[in-house]
Amino acid sequence: MNKTVFFLIALLALTFAGCEKQYDEPVEWTPASLQANMTVKELKALCPAEGKAIVNAPDAIVAGKVISTDKYGNFYRTLYIQDETSGIEIKIGKTTLYNTYRTGQTLYLKPHQLCLGTYGGMVSIGLPSADAKYNNSWIDVPLLINTKIIRGDYGEPVAPQIINHTADITADTYGTLVTINNLVYQSGETQYTQAHPEVYPITTWAVKTDPDVSEDDSRYGIHTFDLNGTDIVVRTSGYAKFADTPVPFVTGDRAQITGVLTRYNSTIQLVLNTDKDAVKP
Repeated sequence: MNKTVFFLIALLALTFAGCEKQYDEPVEWTPASLQANMTVKELKALCPAEGKAIVNAPDAIVAGKVISTDKYGNFYRTLYIQDETSGIEIKIGKTTLYNTYRTGQTLYLKPHQLCLGTYGGMVSIGLPSADAKYNNSWIDVPLLINTKIIRGDYGEPVAPQIINHTADITADTYGTLVTINNLVYQSGETQYTQAHPEVYPITTWAVKTDPDVSEDDSRYGIHTFDLNGTDIVVRTSGYAKFADTPVPFVTGDRAQITGVLTRYNSTIQLVLNTDKDAVKP
């Protein structure tokens, strides 16, 4: 009887072992080490002030460190890199980019035949767009992503540039990581774009967006801070994980905020990686 039991147990063990799914070993990744011959500032200068341009420098290599993360949902299918001269948005048509491109990691961008474009005065790089309404579009072909955006070694995150006054903000600081001091909180509002133009005061970073809501009905939060008489706007997506987190400021509170510095025409904007980057000093 005991031999029969042992035989059945052994048979079951072999059966389950045979059914166990076999996974491939992960492909070993070797960081690239390339020599940059174009700066971010030089790359951005190839784009007209309001328009688009196909990059035709065949041997151009731009190196920069990743300064944004989509881990917390405030960046979508895009990332920013910067070098010592400026920063730029790279439109990558993938989500969960933080799993592949870590903050502080060096990326080598090969911009040949990619398309520079502007939106509200901000320069980005992607593919030529089939839609005439847009200067460029996402790089969403895996082969292009892997050959145009090459991963270098991990490194320390970029130290944000300290901004104490609006005079510290120049054309080259847009697209870079900054910490702005001396901010004074003014007010917050949520805008329902296009379909719902109403505006009203809020106390959270944004209104949480329902995944079923169409893109044309997307929700975002606008919080205005004063910096020496100039408005600085913190714009937060309704898809951000911290969208419905309370803003830790009331009118008149001083604030210190770290984020990617952008603009929309004449409006200076900050985009947070996480709400933990907005604190009272």
